[in-house]
Amino acid sequence: MLGQLRRIVQDVAQEPILNKALAGLVSSVKHALATECCSVYLADYQQQHFMLMATDGLNQDAVGKVSIGFSEGLIGWVGQREEPINLAQAHLHPRFKVTPEVSEDRFSAFLGCPIIHHRKVLGVLTIQQSAERVFSEDEESFLVTLGVQLASVLANAEMRDAASRSSGYQQQVSQLAGLPGAPGMAIGQAYVLQPASDFAAISLKKAEDPEKELAHFYRAVKITKAEFNRLAERMSQHLPEDALAIFDVYHQLLDAASLGREIEAQIAEGWCAKSALKRVVERFARQFDDMEDPYLRERGLDIRDLGQRVLNNLLDTEQRRAKLPEQVVLVADEVTATMLAEIPREQLVAVVSLRGSVNSHAAIMARALGIPAVMGVSELPLLHWHEQKLIVDGYQGLILLSPTEALSNEYLRLISEDQAMHARYQQEIALPSQSQCGERFKLMVNSGLAVELENQHAQYTDGVGLYRTEFPFIIRSRFPTEQEQIELYAKVLSSYPQKTVVMRTLDVGGDKALPYFSIIEENPFLGWRGIRLTLDHPEIFLVQIRAMVKANVGQDNLHILLPMVSDLAEVDEAIRLIRQACFEVGDELGIAVPRPKVGVMIEVPSVLYLLPELAARVDFCSVGTNDLTQYLLAVDRNNARVANLYDALHPAVLRALHQLGQQAQALQFPISICGELGGEPAGVLLLAAMGFRRFSMNSSNLARIKWLLRRVELSELALLLPEVLCCHSPKQVRLQVQRFLEHKQLLTQVRT
Repeated sequence: MLGQLRRIVQDVAQEPILNKALAGLVSSVKHALATECCSVYLADYQQQHFMLMATDGLNQDAVGKVSIGFSEGLIGWVGQREEPINLAQAHLHPRFKVTPEVSEDRFSAFLGCPIIHHRKVLGVLTIQQSAERVFSEDEESFLVTLGVQLASVLANAEMRDAASRSSGYQQQVSQLAGLPGAPGMAIGQAYVLQPASDFAAISLKKAEDPEKELAHFYRAVKITKAEFNRLAERMSQHLPEDALAIFDVYHQLLDAASLGREIEAQIAEGWCAKSALKRVVERFARQFDDMEDPYLRERGLDIRDLGQRVLNNLLDTEQRRAKLPEQVVLVADEVTATMLAEIPREQLVAVVSLRGSVNSHAAIMARALGIPAVMGVSELPLLHWHEQKLIVDGYQGLILLSPTEALSNEYLRLISEDQAMHARYQQEIALPSQSQCGERFKLMVNSGLAVELENQHAQYTDGVGLYRTEFPFIIRSRFPTEQEQIELYAKVLSSYPQKTVVMRTLDVGGDKALPYFSIIEENPFLGWRGIRLTLDHPEIFLVQIRAMVKANVGQDNLHILLPMVSDLAEVDEAIRLIRQACFEVGDELGIAVPRPKVGVMIEVPSVLYLLPELAARVDFCSVGTNDLTQYLLAVDRNNARVANLYDALHPAVLRALHQLGQQAQALQFPISICGELGGEPAGVLLLAAMGFRRFSMNSSNLARIKWLLRRVELSELALLLPEVLCCHSPKQVRLQVQRFLEHKQLLTQVRT
C-alpha cells in the first residue's frame, strides 16, 4: 500500500501539465482501491467554488465545466468541515446536490477527503461506488494519507503549470509568493548557483533544439563512461573480477541499445536532456522496485546511481558553460555568504532563496548589501528558474516569471520612485540623530558582510554596534591565522576613529556553517553554536581575542560581544580567557594592555532573568532580536513551513523587550539593539517608545531610520506604546503603527 501511495504521488509530481497529472491521479487511485469512480475537484477562491478537474467514472465532458460552490453539495461540505466524509447512501443525504452533467446517479457510496496545505483547502478527492456501503477504514486511511502527500505537490499547482508553459514556446507571466526577505525591487535574469544535483530538483521542461540537447547528453555519457573506467581500474586491485562486472553493466545500460535509446527517444519528443534522463531513469527504477525478486529489486538502486552520475555531469557542464547575466538574480536552494561573494556586486540585483525566512542569515546578508530578496519559495524545483527573466519584489515577497514589457515598465517606474525616496533620506544623513523634541539617539551599523559598502557612511554613524567576525572564517578553506585576523580587525577599528566598534566573537553553528569545520546536528539552533563552541575550543577563542586586542593597540575603541550566552558560567569563563589573552599580548609587546569592555548578547530567553547578575559582570548588553524572537516563539526562522509564525512584532516579543528595557534602565546597565527589528520603521518607533536609545542596523537602513526619528515626538510614541502592548497579534501591532504614521502623514513616505 505504501509503495502504491509513493508511486501515485511521484507520478503527479513528475507530470508538468496539471490536467494530465490529475487525470493520471484519478485513474491510479481508482485502480489502487478497486473502486468504480475517482474524481478530483480543485478550489477556486476567486469564484468561491470547486471545479471538477479530472474524473475516472463520471462524465468526461463535465471536466473543467462543472463547479460546486464552497457551501454547496457534499463536495462543499467536505471543504467546510476539512475532514473526510464517508456515506453509504450519498444520494439520500440532505447535502447531496443533483448535478445532471456529471452522471453520478448510479453511485451510492461516497468518500470525500480534503486536500489541505498550510490550513488552506486546495481541493477535494473523492471515490464512489454503486453498492450501498461505507468505505472501510483502510480505504479511508489510504485516501487521507494520499491527500496529505498530494497537498505539497498541488500547493502551487497553478503556478507550476504556468511556469512549465512559460519555459516552452509560449511566454506567460506566472506569480510566485514567498516571504519578504529584504526590501526593494529589481528586474534581472535568474542565475542558479550550485543546484541540488538530484532528480527531485529537476522539473520537466521542453527544449527548442533537440540536436543541442542530444549533444549535451552524449557529452555527459562520455564523461560518465570515463569515470567508470577510472573507478574500475582503481578498484581492480581490491575487488574480484565478478564484482567489477557492475561497471560493465553500467556501460551497457548507457549504450544506445538500452537506456540510451530510450533517452534519445525522449529528447526527440522535445524534452530537454535533464528531463529525458529523469523520465527514463525513474520509470525503469520503479519497474525494478515493483519486482518480487530481492536481487532484481536491488537493480533499481543501480539504475538510480547511474542516472545520478549522468545528471551530475550534465549539471556540471551547464554550470561551466553558463555566462553570468548583466543583471543577476541569484537563485539557490539556500543562499550563503560564499555564493554572494562569487557574484560581482555591480551585477547582483536581487536574491531568491528557496529555503529560509524573513530573518534567516541569507535575508540578513541581502539587507546588508541593500538588495531585495525573497525567501522560502520552495514549490518550484530549483533548476526551473535558470535563465528566466524575473521581477523580484522584496516588499511584498513576490516573484514574477517571464514578465511582459508592460509589467516590466511599471516596475521600472516603481523602482525609480523607490530610488527617489532613498535619495530623500540621504539628504539628511549628515544631520543629528534626534527626535523632534531633541532626544538624541545613537545610530550604529551592523558590519562584517559587505565591509566596503557598510563603511561608506562611517562619518555619519556613531560607530559599529555589531561587527560579525564570522564572515572571514566562512569564506576561507581554513581557520584564518592570528596575523590575518589582526590585519582585518585593525582595518575596521581604524575606519571608525574615536567611535565604538563592537566585535562579536566567532558565532557559527545554526545556519552559519564553516566548510572546514562540519557540525552535523538534528537541531542546530539549539545545539553547539556561538559561545558554546568557542569555549569548547579555547585555541580558537584565544587566537581571536589576541588578534582583536593587538588590532586595538593605538585605537582604543574595541568592545567585545559574546554571542549565544545562556548561563553565567559561560560569561565567567569567557572573561577569564579574555584576561588571559590581554596578559599574553601585553607580555609579548611589553606594554600594559587594558581589558576592552565586554558585553553579552541578549538572545537566549534564560538571560532575560539574569540581568542583575550580568550587570555585575560585564559592561554592556546588546539585544539580538532575531534569535530572541526565534527562541521565544519556538520557531525555526529558516523553516518556510512555520515562517508565518516568526514575527518580531509578536506581542510576547514586544512585552519581553519592554520589560528588558525597563529593567536595564533601573540597573543603569547600558543596552542596545543590534537585531533586524532596530532597522525597521515599526520596530524602531516601538523600541524608542520603550526607552531604547542605541540602535545598530544594516547601513542600507541608516538614512531611512534617521529620517523617520527626526519626525516623531517621544510624547507621541509614549501614547502609542500602551495601545501596542495591549494588542493580541502582530497584525494588530502593525495596524496601530500604520495608523500612527498615517496620522503623522508619514505612511506613504516610509514603507513598513
